[in-house]
Amino acid sequence: MTRRKEEDEAKPYTSGGRRRVSRRDFLKAGGTGLAGAALLGAAGCGGGQGGSSGGGGGSASRPIQVTTQQDIPHTDPALAYDTLSWPVVHATFVTLITYNQSAQGFVPWAATEVPKPENGGHKYVFNIRKGMKFTNGEPVNAQAFKYAIERILNPKTKSPVADFYTNIVGGAAYRKNPKGDVKGIKVLSPYKIEFDLEKPDQTFLQTIAIPPASAVPQKAVEKAGPDFDTHPVGSGPFMVKQFSHGSKLILVKNKDYKNPTSAPETTEAKAGEIDITIGLSPTTEIQRVESGQADYALDFPSAQYNQVKNNPKYKSYIKSAVSNTLWYIFYNVQQKPFTDPKVRLAFQYAIDKKRIAQVLAGMVVPTNQILPPHMPGYDPSIKGYPYDPEKAKSLLKEAGYGNGFHIDFWDQNTSDEPKVDQVIQNNLSQIGVKMTLHSISFSEWISKIESGKAQAGVGAWSQDFPDPSDFLDVLFNSKQIPTNNQSHYSNKTVDKELAQALVETNHKKRLEMYQKIQRQILADNPIVPLYNQKAIYFVNPKLKGADINPVFYQVYQQWYLT
Repeated sequence: MTRRKEEDEAKPYTSGGRRRVSRRDFLKAGGTGLAGAALLGAAGCGGGQGGSSGGGGGSASRPIQVTTQQDIPHTDPALAYDTLSWPVVHATFVTLITYNQSAQGFVPWAATEVPKPENGGHKYVFNIRKGMKFTNGEPVNAQAFKYAIERILNPKTKSPVADFYTNIVGGAAYRKNPKGDVKGIKVLSPYKIEFDLEKPDQTFLQTIAIPPASAVPQKAVEKAGPDFDTHPVGSGPFMVKQFSHGSKLILVKNKDYKNPTSAPETTEAKAGEIDITIGLSPTTEIQRVESGQADYALDFPSAQYNQVKNNPKYKSYIKSAVSNTLWYIFYNVQQKPFTDPKVRLAFQYAIDKKRIAQVLAGMVVPTNQILPPHMPGYDPSIKGYPYDPEKAKSLLKEAGYGNGFHIDFWDQNTSDEPKVDQVIQNNLSQIGVKMTLHSISFSEWISKIESGKAQAGVGAWSQDFPDPSDFLDVLFNSKQIPTNNQSHYSNKTVDKELAQALVETNHKKRLEMYQKIQRQILADNPIVPLYNQKAIYFVNPKLKGADINPVFYQVYQQWYLT
């Protein structure tokens, strides 16, 4: 498996196979001003969602030029798990179902329909369209999807997303002993496949819609071996014509791919070729778009963002959307002084989030809750606490800490993190809290906060898929202590309700359950929510169909030049 250039920054994933992000990693891998696949929404500056279904074809015949500083880590669906790889895999392979434009639901792709759960949520059956083929001629059928999931579960593949599929009957056992078949994946006929689950899980369709679950051709994979990651054989709207790590990736239209539905989400490629040039400095990327040598810069340095964001000349060049990410302050609530609710409440009043947004050049949006604005279950009625250091000092005095106290605070030392830490340190000093800052590398930070030995620090999370469980269950379930639940927050009622929400089949009721859970967690104050990151790109205004997608960020097959 090929890693990114900077190993520390190439590890945004926890030992549990989930997504944790560094600001710098997201900036580079996501091409914004931060994570991992993350929900986005329109946010001014001429960008945002919607309208991707319109147009098509365009008049320009030259290739679309894309630039990026970071390498594309993977084109193999089983290995792809970052914001640079997923758009490429989504353009070159096909899943059974995919997300609709808002990512609030699904549309069928290789499947003829989005299936309903059966047997009390234990069973899903997909009927697959006939006639779809990989570029080597192998059929896209039930066996290809079965092989894809078994390959992910096989430990020899070293897939970072294997944990998503261990709820399939036999999946966990296959992880330990990959012999024979996964019992819960049944090929009922060449074009009909059944998945049986150990327990009902409303996120199962989410894991089937993400790029790693794409069908892969067994003969081609076995023939290519590790080279499949640089010479993928897919069945989607584009083909990978050339992939030289650290240099160039060229996508060309797959003329044999025909949109199997009338939905824009499964469109044929609207451009003939997309060239992704790798290894440029972010400054050079911006300059190339300005001069017309490139059409899309995946990196946007904060310094240059400051220079151009208010320049009318470049208003139409900037695409921006709030991502489904959360940055927050955590503290161990099972250790003094944070065992005291008044101390935790004092921290809510102590932090000046608007000042943090200022030092980050407006590339973030302050938040007062756990779920990001475009995540199902987001609750606009939650107002949070105002910045009020006097109120914070009063609460500390009531808690018996009128003279303050000392804490050890851990954060990454990359990108703008030290600027944020300085604001937090100043804010806490105003209420008598002396903060010793441990500013460390991303890998050291991951190791420290997942060890459960960090008293306090900054945490960050980006969605794997747009479901509230991916934030609330991952970050606050007692079972996630300490790896993902760094606050050591444990509430038996919350744990019970998280388990109930995970299997609730009524969508409206389920979201209401998550909103109730979120309000309970926020009332206990185990974290201070800080902000959501924006995804920001510099784009040639003549490039159309390039709205920021809530899950994939870039949907290359929808792009075209006018």
